[in-house]
Amino acid sequence: MGIDVRVDVDRRENGGTFTNYDVIQGTVRLTTTTSISLTYIQVKLEGVATTQMTVPRTLKRRKEKENREKLLQDVHKVLYDSVIVFPPENIRNVSNSKEFTLTPGDYTYPFQFKIPLNNSCVKTLGITNKVLFSRDNRLVLVNNGNFNTNLIKNVAQNYFQAYSNQGQGPPEVPKNQTYHVNTQLPPSISDMGLFASVRYYVKVTCKRSSVFKTNIRAFDPFTFLPLDLDSHNRPLFEGQQFEEFREVFYRKDMVFKNRIPEIVGIKVSKKPPADYKKALPSTPPLPQRKSFLSSFLGGTPSPPTLPTRPSSSRRSSNSSTTTRQTSAAYEISASNVPFSFEVRFKYRSYLIPSHLPTFKLYLLLHHNPARYSLAQYGYQEESNGLGVIYFQKLTVELRSTTNITVLETDGAGEVIHQGKSEEVIQLCNNTYQNLQFDLHDAKKLRSSSATSSSYVDTNVHELEIPRKYFDNCTLPDGLAPTFKTCNITRKYNLVIVGGFLSERISDFKDRAEVEKKVRYVDLFCPDVQVLSGLKLTSWLHSNASESNVSRTSDLKPSLPERPPSSLGTEEPAANGKEAESRLPTYDDVVRESSYQDDGEHLRVRRRYQN
Repeated sequence: MGIDVRVDVDRRENGGTFTNYDVIQGTVRLTTTTSISLTYIQVKLEGVATTQMTVPRTLKRRKEKENREKLLQDVHKVLYDSVIVFPPENIRNVSNSKEFTLTPGDYTYPFQFKIPLNNSCVKTLGITNKVLFSRDNRLVLVNNGNFNTNLIKNVAQNYFQAYSNQGQGPPEVPKNQTYHVNTQLPPSISDMGLFASVRYYVKVTCKRSSVFKTNIRAFDPFTFLPLDLDSHNRPLFEGQQFEEFREVFYRKDMVFKNRIPEIVGIKVSKKPPADYKKALPSTPPLPQRKSFLSSFLGGTPSPPTLPTRPSSSRRSSNSSTTTRQTSAAYEISASNVPFSFEVRFKYRSYLIPSHLPTFKLYLLLHHNPARYSLAQYGYQEESNGLGVIYFQKLTVELRSTTNITVLETDGAGEVIHQGKSEEVIQLCNNTYQNLQFDLHDAKKLRSSSATSSSYVDTNVHELEIPRKYFDNCTLPDGLAPTFKTCNITRKYNLVIVGGFLSERISDFKDRAEVEKKVRYVDLFCPDVQVLSGLKLTSWLHSNASESNVSRTSDLKPSLPERPPSSLGTEEPAANGKEAESRLPTYDDVVRESSYQDDGEHLRVRRRYQN
C-alpha cells in the first residue's frame, strides 16, 4: 500500500520570509494507491521556542551521593492554529461517521492562515508520551526531562487527595506568573543549536481511524521576521512627531595635559639674557619687529603683523620642539586641553542590519572654543593649534546576550533554571593616519532634549566626526532583532572605542610609537535595540484591519481604518459635511507617510536567512 502526503507553502511573493499579518497559504497533496480510511486531514500552523541545558542531579546510592548531570528541555508553542481540510465542513456538520474513505488517486487541499501579531503560548505539562534522544550526550528525554519517580509519586498523591476531598480537585501547584509572557512573535533562530531555537512550520496530519495504524505526517518550515512595532502594537516611529529631537547619548571625558599652542604671542622679558641674539641668529632686524613688540614693551601701539594660520603640514612635532627649545628665552605657559568623546542616538537607541549607522560621534568641550584661537591678538577666526586632536583608531563591537530558562517540575513544585550565551560581533575596526580635528571649529551645542533651560549648559560646544569615517559599521543581514518570549530573551549592547593622540605619529610602522602616543576611551551603550527593518505596508495594514482568515483570535493593532475616498461618482452634500467626513484624518496621513516601500520591504525579507 503506497500513501504519500506533502505540504507546500507558497513563497513566491515574499522571498521565503514571512512577517506579522501575512496570509500564509499553500496546498496539501495526498497520493494513495489503495483505499484508506481517515478520520480527518488537519493542517497546523506552529511556532516552537525550544531551550535545552544540563543541570546538576544528585543520586543517593547506598550511603554515598553521586553527582551527575541531567538534560532538561523546555518547549513553548508561541504560535498555534489549525484547520481541517478533509472532510469538508458541510459534510462534518451533517455526518456522524468517525471515518471517511478515500479511493486511490491524487488529492489536493488548499489552506491559508493569517500570522498574528502576538504569541499565544501553549505549554504542555504533565506526563506525556514525548520521547527525545539527544545525540550530543546520548540521553533520552521523557516529558522534556521531567519524567522521574518523584513526579509519579506527587501526581499520584494529588489524585488521592482529590478523591479524599470528594471531587474538589487536586491542590493547585503554585505557578510562576511571569513564566509565560504575552509579547510579539519572536523571530526565527536556528544558529544556536539545541541551546535556543525558534522554528516555524506548517504541518499536516492524516489521522488514521484505527489506533493500530500510524498517522501520516509532513511539514514545511518557513522563516519568520517580525515587524518593527512598539509595545502598543503601533508602528515604531508613529506618533513621535513631538519626540523627534529627543536624544540618547553616552559620553566620557579625556584631558591632554601640558600642551603648548603652535602659534604663540612672544613676550620678551625686561632683561633679556646675554646670549639673546646668539640664540636667535635668524631674527629679523629690529625695525621690522618694532611694531609687533611695541604692544608688549609699552611703546606706541600699532597693528601687529602676525603670520597667517599655519597649514596642517606646519603643525608638526618639529614646530612644537622648536617652541619648547626657545621657551627658556620667552615666557610661554603650557595648558591642559579637556574634551569629551560622545556617541549620540535618536530616541530610542537602535540599529538596523545592512543600514548605515544610526548614531553620531562628537567631540565636546565645556568652554568657549575662542580659547584655541588668536583672539587676544585680534584674529579670532584663526586657530593657535592648541585644540588640535588627532583621531587614530575606532572600533565598534556589538555584544549579543541570549538568556534562556528551563522549567523543571516534580508535580509538587517548580524550579526555573537559567542559562546565558554571549557573542561579540565586530562591526568595524578602522585605523586613520593623523586624522585631524580642531576644537577651535566647535559649534555651540543645540540641546533640544532638555525640558528646561536650567538643564542646558550654555557653554558646551560640539564638533561632529563625519559619518564617512565610520559608515562601514553595519550589522550583518541575518542578525536576529531584539526580542523576548517565554523562555528566550535576546538583548544587545554596543561598545565604541576611540583612539586619540595630541601629536602626530611620524612612523606608523613603529608599533612602539603608536602604543605610546595613542590614548583610548570606550563608550558602553546598554540595551541598544536591533530592529528587523520591516515596517508596515499598505497591504499589511489592510490584512491587519480585516477579520482573520483562520479561527485564531488575534489582538489587532490600534490602527483605525481610513474612510473610503470619494471618486466623484456621487454629488457632494449641500452642507459639505459628508465630503469633509471622507477626508483622511491626521492619523491616516501620518501612518501612510510611514509605510515602507514595497521593494525595500521585500529586500529586507530576502536578506534575513537565520
